[in-house]
Amino acid sequence: KLILSKYEGRNHTRYAMIAGFAEIGETIEETVHREVMEEIGIKVKNLRYYKSQPWSFSGTLLFGFYCDLDGDDTLTVDHNELSMASWFNREDIPDEGDNISLTKEMMMAFKHGRA
Repeated sequence: KLILSKYEGRNHTRYAMIAGFAEIGETIEETVHREVMEEIGIKVKNLRYYKSQPWSFSGTLLFGFYCDLDGDDTLTVDHNELSMASWFNREDIPDEGDNISLTKEMMMAFKHGRA
């Protein structure tokens, strides 16, 4: 299963994966652990780097990781950040919009068993 979410208070209404920004002094792997815990209240382990993508819209660099659940799978959604988050089976992952984002590529790779 894969967790998909939707952002709170944004015009972008398509599904996305959990995301966030690294803080000063924080490794990218630490960022993954912190953002997942902050946004949906779960612990993760076995981080596996997928790839990166420059994101010219904001001048940032995206890093994509897959990871495994470490413990309870109950999601506690931070509704200041996300309007919703839920577990999706591979076959239920929606194929929305274009394919320019790393998030979309990762969602489709998981859906089709390539991740």
